[in-house]
Amino acid sequence: MKRITKSGMEISKDIIITLILADLKHNQLLGNLRKIAFHTDEYAIRLYEAIAQLMGLGNEPDEEWFEIYDNFLLNAHKHPVSDHPDSLQSVAEECYALLCASVKVKNHLNTVEVI
Repeated sequence: MKRITKSGMEISKDIIITLILADLKHNQLLGNLRKIAFHTDEYAIRLYEAIAQLMGLGNEPDEEWFEIYDNFLLNAHKHPVSDHPDSLQSVAEECYALLCASVKVKNHLNTVEVI
């Protein structure tokens, strides 16, 4: 589901990174609220479902993909809170790169013939 713009950039990549960034910021807020004993379980927004769909994985990505994504979310609160909108941009890009690598590895393993 890749769309190419006039500049040749993939729209889906930009959208995915923006969604990851939003989920990181959301989980950064929740993680810091947990530090002050605020119960946050009911505030999950499950953006990973939209991200998985944009990456062509359907609603339920495999366990390795989800572990990578979830690990980034669980550690979002460890990054300094900032009012700068791009403060977690490099983290979102790293997450995206690892998710893509995970998909690439899985696709490769599914095409390798066992002798």
